[in-house]
Amino acid sequence: MACRCCPNRFKGCWGHDRPRGFCTTAQGGVMVLKDGVVLSLGEAVVVRYTLGPYGVNAYQVVCRRTRRALCIDAPEGVATVGCDVPPQAIVLTHGHGDHTAGLRAFLEKVPVPVLAHALDAPRLPLPPNGFLEDGRDVSVGALRLQVLHTPGHTPGSVCLLFGNVLFSGDTLFPNGPGHTDSPAAFRQIVDSLERKIFTLPDAVVVFPGHGPPTNVGYERAAYQAFRARGYPQNLCGDVVWKA
Repeated sequence: MACRCCPNRFKGCWGHDRPRGFCTTAQGGVMVLKDGVVLSLGEAVVVRYTLGPYGVNAYQVVCRRTRRALCIDAPEGVATVGCDVPPQAIVLTHGHGDHTAGLRAFLEKVPVPVLAHALDAPRLPLPPNGFLEDGRDVSVGALRLQVLHTPGHTPGSVCLLFGNVLFSGDTLFPNGPGHTDSPAAFRQIVDSLERKIFTLPDAVVVFPGHGPPTNVGYERAAYQAFRARGYPQNLCGDVVWKA
């Protein structure tokens, strides 16, 4: 089934070839393995599951020291994913249904606080327990993830920055931004990328809400080439940096 966030961009989302410039074994100290056992980051472990009919990437960030976990997004089927570490909370990168379809079932199994940006709260299947704010940290055990408010795909879209890893939700995919519903929204997501994401170091690895990992350096260069070629002022929808 095609995903409205990334139609025709990925083959089954995770099976897509990695962009040039991204190493499939190590990038910036990050080891990429298979579904369910993805990353080792020293003091943290990151687990990724691709779930639901739209191939949404859900993540668990586990603090080794305290053995507590933070869950990122709640696609359909997330309640069936085992986690031997108690979750502290679940963070929603935005309010679209493909990222929240499994929220109720997850909370029935694991009743934890739900955190989201206030501007996307009306889109959620139930009210969040707390709001994410730009520049503030989300804690999981001894770990701190910085919230970056990146509107465009939705008004309340956020990314989470942890060291040299960025969880980008549907703000940034390999070879392009998330879907936008209007030219104004496209300009907004470009502004978010320019101010919040493309100012990060090249080596920051991007783990998106759909599809394979990429990195900031590759995506910034691809975007700069796209911008240099020029594009219509009414551009929106499913945009790729390079066709």
